[in-house]
Amino acid sequence: MRVLVFDGNARSSLAVTRSLGRAGAPVTVAAPTRRSLAGVSRFASARMLLPDPEENPDRYEEALREEALRWEGALWLPMTDASLTVVSGARDDLSGVILPFPGREALDLAWDKGRLLGRAAEAGVLSPATHSPESADEVRHLAPRLTYPVVLKPRFTCFRDAAGFRRGTVSYVRDAKALPGAWEEENGRVPRPLIQERIAGHGMGVFVLADRGKVVARFAHRRLREKPPTGGVSVLRESIPFPDLLRRPVDRLMEALEWFGVAMVEFRVDARDGKPYLMEINPRFWGSLQLAIDAGVDFPLLLYRLVQGERVAPTEKYRIGVRCRWLLGDLDHLWIRMSRSHRPSELPPSLPGRPRALLDFLDPFAGKMEVMRPSDPIPGFYEIGAYLCALLSRRP
Repeated sequence: MRVLVFDGNARSSLAVTRSLGRAGAPVTVAAPTRRSLAGVSRFASARMLLPDPEENPDRYEEALREEALRWEGALWLPMTDASLTVVSGARDDLSGVILPFPGREALDLAWDKGRLLGRAAEAGVLSPATHSPESADEVRHLAPRLTYPVVLKPRFTCFRDAAGFRRGTVSYVRDAKALPGAWEEENGRVPRPLIQERIAGHGMGVFVLADRGKVVARFAHRRLREKPPTGGVSVLRESIPFPDLLRRPVDRLMEALEWFGVAMVEFRVDARDGKPYLMEINPRFWGSLQLAIDAGVDFPLLLYRLVQGERVAPTEKYRIGVRCRWLLGDLDHLWIRMSRSHRPSELPPSLPGRPRALLDFLDPFAGKMEVMRPSDPIPGFYEIGAYLCALLSRRP
C-alpha cells in the first residue's frame, strides 16, 4: 500500500517515514517546500509539493481534491492539527483514499473540548467541572457563582474560519470581576471559550492505538526537559510503565467513541485524591513518536497493518527507561535557562540549577538522538542547516 505522509517538516513525519519506509512501504512525503525534514530521509521514496495548510487552507483543500484521484487506495497520514482539520473536513470528497481516523462524530468530539468532556462523563470518565457560555451576558451571570481561580481555555485547539486558522490561549482568571473581559478577549480569538474548574496537580498523557473502540497498543512516557522550561514541547523524555490509574478511563473513552486510529489522551491528576481528570484528546501522531518506536511500540507500522485488514495482537509490553532526545530543542531549553531569569515557582521542582543544567546538556548519553541517526543521517544535517538559517534571519 502506498503511503502519503503530510507535513514533511514535522518530527513526527520523520518518525513515520522511517518506520514505514524501513518496513518496505513506498512512502511519499508532502511539504510546502521542495526539501523537508522527512523528505530528505533515505526511507522516503518520493517527495511532492503541497500548499501550506496554515497559510492557505483553501488552496490546500483544493490540491487535496485534485490529488485524491491519483492516490486512490493509498493511505494518507496528516500529521499536524491544520492538515488533519482540512483533510477531515474534506473527507467526503476523498473517498478513494484511506484516512485512518475515527468516524466524523468521534473526530468532531475530539476537536470540541466542551462536547468531549460531556461525552466522557456519560462514559464514567472524570472531567473537570466545565461551563460553555454562549455570550458575555452568560459569563457575567455565571462569574459570581464560581470558585477561583478558574481556567479559561479555547474550545478548539485549532479553529478554522474564512480567514484561515486561529489558535487560542489557556489562562488563569483569579476573580469574578476579571472573568467577563478575559472571556470576551479569548472569544475574539476562538469562539465560545470554556470556563473550567482548576485541578491542582500534575499532567499525565498516554498514547494509544484503537481498533473500533478496542485499545490494541499503549505507551506512556515522562517528560524530563521541555521547551520552554516552564512547560511546553518535550525535548528529553523517557518511557515509563503505562499508568494503572489511566487504563480503565482510557479504555472506557475509546469504547464510548468507537475510536479508530491513534490518539494522545491527556489527563490531570488531582493532588488531593489522586484521581485522573480528562483534559483532551489529540487525534493524530504526536511530536515524541520516535520514543515509542524506540521502546518497542511501532505505532505507524501497527496502524499500517490495521488499515490493511491484518489482525494486530495487543501490544502491552515495551522497554522501560528508554530515552529519546531532540537535540536542537534541548539546546533551546538550555539557552532559555541560561539567558532568562525564572522564579522558582515557574519551573518544575525537578529541574536543576544552571550549572547542573549545562552539565546535563553536555552528557552524550542523555538519550538517543531523535533526528540525527547513523542509519539515516541526512535529516539531522538538514535540521541543523534550517536551524542556523533561522538564527541568521533573526539577526539585526
